[in-house]
Amino acid sequence: MSEPEEELHEVLVQWAKPSPEGYVPFYRLFYLPDVLDLKKIGYPLEKFENLFDLLEGARVSQAQSVHRLLHTPGGNAIWNPLKARQLEFNVRAAMHRYGLSDAPSILRRTIGKAFPGDHLTHLAMDIINVFFWAALAQIARDYAWRSPQLEYMADYLEYPIRMAFGAQALERAS
Repeated sequence: MSEPEEELHEVLVQWAKPSPEGYVPFYRLFYLPDVLDLKKIGYPLEKFENLFDLLEGARVSQAQSVHRLLHTPGGNAIWNPLKARQLEFNVRAAMHRYGLSDAPSILRRTIGKAFPGDHLTHLAMDIINVFFWAALAQIARDYAWRSPQLEYMADYLEYPIRMAFGAQALERAS
């Protein structure tokens, strides 16, 4: 067996590992090339498992909290969704500088698979956005040593998850 085939086999074994209770979480059903691309850039699925488990267990009440936060006109005194979108693009630019330009599109696509089917509700889109921001924040924290403002951007992007799921939610997810 050649080196690339052995590596692919190892990824398949890790990626498709069975769950003890027979349930397969959405992030075990990803498109294999996306899984390989994430691993290639240094972010295997295992780095996002806790965050994806938090998404998997999201309740409607938490989605409604996120929705209120995202759609309050003008934001609130602490957090503004317009500023979060601007910071998202700043983090994307930093990822591009550090050679991770594929990561945001792969993460967005994979998080969207948590809601299969042709119809996405407004609440589902809001949840996808905030979990995408949290995944970006997780990567941004890894590069904060190169650019200290990434730490601030990561905190800002994680705010909706902290508000809807509790302050300790991301400590469990990181």
